Amino acid sequence: MNPVAFTSKQKQMLNLPHKTWNIYTGAVRSGKSYGTMFLIPQRIGVHYKQPCLIVGKTLATVERNVLRPLRTIFGGYDVGDIKGRADGGRYVVLWGKEVDCVGANDERAISKIHGAEYGYVYCDEMTLYPENFFRMLQSRLSLPDSECDGTCNPDSPSHYLKQFLDSDAFTKNGNCIHFTIYDNEFLPKEYVERLEDEYRGTIYFDRWILGKWVRTEGLVFPLFRRERNFLTLDEYAERNRGSTREIRYVIWGGDGATTNDATAIVPLAILADGRAAVLESFYHDPKVNGQMSNEQLVPYIRDYLEFMNRKYRLYEMGVQHCMPIDCAAADLVQTMRYHFPRYNPISFTKKDIKRTTDVVNNAFSRGSITIINTNGWYNWVQKKEMSGIQPLVVELETMIWNDDNSDVVRKTYDGKIPNDAADAFRYAVNTYYNNPLNLWETPECDLPY
Repeated sequence: MNPVAFTSKQKQMLNLPHKTWNIYTGAVRSGKSYGTMFLIPQRIGVHYKQPCLIVGKTLATVERNVLRPLRTIFGGYDVGDIKGRADGGRYVVLWGKEVDCVGANDERAISKIHGAEYGYVYCDEMTLYPENFFRMLQSRLSLPDSECDGTCNPDSPSHYLKQFLDSDAFTKNGNCIHFTIYDNEFLPKEYVERLEDEYRGTIYFDRWILGKWVRTEGLVFPLFRRERNFLTLDEYAERNRGSTREIRYVIWGGDGATTNDATAIVPLAILADGRAAVLESFYHDPKVNGQMSNEQLVPYIRDYLEFMNRKYRLYEMGVQHCMPIDCAAADLVQTMRYHFPRYNPISFTKKDIKRTTDVVNNAFSRGSITIINTNGWYNWVQKKEMSGIQPLVVELETMIWNDDNSDVVRKTYDGKIPNDAADAFRYAVNTYYNNPLNLWETPECDLPY
């Protein structure tokens, strides 16, 4: 075997003091799994006379992620192939010792370790196991010197393994080493920079680059990325040199309520080249401004619309308008029709959530929509600038699907997370980009209103 060079973090993991649990978690390509390949032969030597076990999501992943790397490092003579026993169990011969192999793909895997006890267990991709299997595995480490090495990429902060890692029981009986991608000193700089560019500005950067336990599954708008879809005016101009930014249409998506939910108007400016820019929005949060009826909001909405027309010369340039408003906000629809007929308020009824959300994600993925970063937002009711990221962007980055949905076709959003600005935006986007051709070019026809 050729001499092996280890990263500083791998040297740390190879010299940990003995504890029952030794968990290595963090970013992709950070070196954690490779380091454990050198722990396995040591542990098997220590526990040679005791039962040992290797667990993966499936037997195929045990082969791919564990046995194949071991053969590459130590040679095929010492690392055998997975074989079957008469009782249906699976095992592999490592350095002359039979080691059980289990795929923890579903709850049925519990029966494969029921009644057993192990001196050593190696776990690959631990976050992918059913929780009940993991609970059973905890009880199988019952010998005085039992120990488990486990690797995983981080998952949701609410994942059962994260809760275990944060518990007092783990603190007393476990080691946990956290890896970032920067801990792998042997990765090419160009590769790391490419991953940084691809994930920067998204929740995926925290998980796959920094190795943090953050939620990514269930996101409603996973294809929204700040570095691509949320730009300052200077950044937008730099990326779109040579293209015309003349506004052809403005679609004012609207959503409203008068109690706990916010009222939002999100203007989607359709440009001459078919792309779109989200301009300054109107956003009234009753928790901040106090409850107001739609009629009471009219003066503030009028000030807002007049400001937008002056700033972007919409009247002067003959820009056409359409204002799709949530059909459920019937009072807001009627109020806007009465006071602002020139904006062509319509009742948005095509509310298939999954389909309309897919349209938004598709537009984001193609870079068809840019949300202009104004470094804050304006509260038209209180007449003052508000610091922080505008509500639309906050909602796009935090909205998740309702975990209770059993019908994947008729999904709903998690109602605990605000979505008023995002809904108004979704109505505007679907008024134009529901035609797939509009992702590439502006049709010659006018907007249908």
